[in-house]
Amino acid sequence: MEYFINYLLESSLILGVLAMFYRIVLHHEPFFRFNRIYLLLSLVLATVVPFVHFSLLQTASSNTEGFANLLQTVNVYAGDMREAVVPAIAQSKTFGWFYLAGALGIFLRLIFGLIRLGGLSKNANWINYNGIRIADLPGSFNAFSFFHVIFVNRSLYSDDDLDKILVHEMSHVKHRHSLDVLLFEALLIVQWFNPFAWWIKHLLRELHEFQADRSVLNKGTAIGSYKKLLLHEATGARLFPVNNFNQCITKKRFKMMTNKTIKNKAFVKSLAAGFMILGVTFFFACDRTADEELLQGDLKGEKIETTFFVVEVMPQFPGGEEELRKYIATNVKYPIDAKEQGKSGRVYVQFVVSKTGAVKDVKVVRSGGFESIDEEAVRVVSAMPKWAPGLQRGKQVNVNYTVPINFVIPDTPPSQKEVEPTPKYN
Repeated sequence: MEYFINYLLESSLILGVLAMFYRIVLHHEPFFRFNRIYLLLSLVLATVVPFVHFSLLQTASSNTEGFANLLQTVNVYAGDMREAVVPAIAQSKTFGWFYLAGALGIFLRLIFGLIRLGGLSKNANWINYNGIRIADLPGSFNAFSFFHVIFVNRSLYSDDDLDKILVHEMSHVKHRHSLDVLLFEALLIVQWFNPFAWWIKHLLRELHEFQADRSVLNKGTAIGSYKKLLLHEATGARLFPVNNFNQCITKKRFKMMTNKTIKNKAFVKSLAAGFMILGVTFFFACDRTADEELLQGDLKGEKIETTFFVVEVMPQFPGGEEELRKYIATNVKYPIDAKEQGKSGRVYVQFVVSKTGAVKDVKVVRSGGFESIDEEAVRVVSAMPKWAPGLQRGKQVNVNYTVPINFVIPDTPPSQKEVEPTPKYN
């Protein structure tokens, strides 16, 4: 559960950073195709990047090759919000039910909208227009489209206005805007609590309208007459989840109709957006703490020669490795002197799970760079409860392990998650 909560927090931050950049830098620019790619890529990054962790230097380094049975890194934060908040949330059944209720509500909202849309289709008079299906419906509502279908009450419009509306809606169909809408609705099911997710969805829907408006104007429609049509359509029923003809009437939308692309300006802003995307990806996915440590020097400790490193049945911490990580994260206390002096670092602690299951021969094989940090890591590992011992040919044997414990000061962005390395064996 803690991993899922951390995922939600990191995904929310990514969406927030990218949405803020878009709103400040790209929002008023008429390069619609690029802006759409940027917003959709923001969705992809927020979904995928929290799962991705890499080190620029560690893959080329052999510094961890001497570690026996290298366990996943455990992070310990000094005064970090997640130290108190995340575990509390993860252990709260109320939060779990509250989150599920919100996600279910958004999911049902989407299903209800699709069912309602299907119900309208049954009452429509169907017409083919330039390869597009038009559903002619009675009632007062704004024209809208959903994938390859346009819904409109033809009797409400003159032939000239109807042509403009159809050109607008056909732009939504041509650019597959409905797919964008459904993708962001899926995002909201997971991130319904995140205001940035709702905001970036709004920005994308607004962009859809900018793009469709431009299609109408490119067909030779006068801006003045088109604005009058939009204002005339300012009221009317709106359905979900579709592309309404009159999604929003704002000064921004009118202004966008006359905005022109300045090539140099477009190039600079597009380049800045590219750097922003790369920067966010590297910032949240790259394990810079690990890279800094690898640059500081080689492993100072020596291999511990034990009876076994790999056995037929490996030792088992009570409850498994997940419980082991929880035990360490819960019991390690960030040393006060290290916190006051801003000291952080990753300690590699090596130990032996004996044939009786007891933990022995605990030692630091890579220092965290500060004595009290090393001592605290050794203290907690030494106090581990008994493991289920390892078995080789039916006999209980000693097995060697190494666990990295990372001490992080809150000045280090909490989103810099640790690489979870593949176990290494001698």
